[in-house]
Amino acid sequence: MIYPKFFKNGQKVQLKAKQPLPPEGHNERLSAIVEGCDDLSFHLRLPYGKNAVEQYPFAADMLFELSADALGLGVKAQVAFDRPLSGNLIRVEIQPGLEMFQRRAQPRLDCTLGMRFTRSLQSLKSMRESWRKNAEFLQNAEQPPQLKGFIPCEMNLSTGGVRFSMNPPATVSDLCLMLIDLDDTKVPVCALAEIIWTEEQFESKMLRTGLQFISILDQDQKRIENYIQTQRN
Repeated sequence: MIYPKFFKNGQKVQLKAKQPLPPEGHNERLSAIVEGCDDLSFHLRLPYGKNAVEQYPFAADMLFELSADALGLGVKAQVAFDRPLSGNLIRVEIQPGLEMFQRRAQPRLDCTLGMRFTRSLQSLKSMRESWRKNAEFLQNAEQPPQLKGFIPCEMNLSTGGVRFSMNPPATVSDLCLMLIDLDDTKVPVCALAEIIWTEEQFESKMLRTGLQFISILDQDQKRIENYIQTQRN
């Protein structure tokens, strides 16, 4: 069997909707954990609570790109949603074709920027909806709104996510709604991010935390990319 060589039980993977596509300009994805794999299907656990399957608009035969790291490379396959198995477990059917690729390192930048973020125990559905409303409001504003409450934050920033220290508690798979002011006279970047790792800092009692953007506008990712390039030059 080919697929079990690259996708192991307990391995974290990414799901990106391919059909139907998210709204134009939206970059959205999900994390999942492999709970079983053969050459026909994956059993995947969504790490967003007991009723996670109900929090995402899955539909029969909905296509996703499933990707992960394996053997020092990236590996991806096309899968189609088959059915829910439990409150946070789904079955997806594997489509023909398996692709290995060289991952390109994302440029990163240590910087200090104004940030607002809300760490919430709300459902994935509620957080995705909050992100959508905020992102569309900022995108369609005729004039930049006068937003307050931004706190200077030392961070390591990339187009795929951000690393910074926060007050506990914080656990892997927690969702955070973030606003990041790129200090470019434009509206802040709005992103829904998922905590993917934490590290306790004993001297400060803070948690060093890595977050991955799971919902962000394409244009905001481009703005982050341009900001990093400009600051590096």
